[in-house]
Amino acid sequence: MGGVLRFRKARLFGHDVVLAKPMTYMNESGQAVRKLGRMFAFAPERLLLIYDDIDLPLGSIRVRERGSAGTHKGMKSVIQHLGSQEFPRLRIGIRGAGPARDDIVGYVLRPMRGKALAALQEGVCRAADAAEAFMQSDIHDTMNRFNRRKNSLLPQDEEAKTSTRRIHD
Repeated sequence: MGGVLRFRKARLFGHDVVLAKPMTYMNESGQAVRKLGRMFAFAPERLLLIYDDIDLPLGSIRVRERGSAGTHKGMKSVIQHLGSQEFPRLRIGIRGAGPARDDIVGYVLRPMRGKALAALQEGVCRAADAAEAFMQSDIHDTMNRFNRRKNSLLPQDEEAKTSTRRIHD
């Protein structure tokens, strides 16, 4: 194997960024993030970790400022190798119709087709928009914009006002 990660430096929306992809097994993703941290000094809050999550409905996205790994073993590895869970993350839902909890590995490795693939592609496009918003704004504005409930009766502006935001003294 040619290393634990692949990366490219770029200038996007007026910011120097590094786009990286772990080349490890998912459960060992933290090794790649640790190496990235050694190569490029960055504060954890400037990291945006994007990953798929079986705990979210297919095609949905969720942006978080920080948090635990939940059931995601790759995220557990990242938190362990960073020594912190204080970094933003963007989850893309992959839970389709009825993956059996005892065959999650088979489900996530099976190619998606048809409507499931279309839903995933829509989620990936929304995730790209959220990543762009994160670069151009901050995590709180990104959460307010992209963590909307599909069936909310509130207009988008009103729903954003109901979101929580950490206030600094």
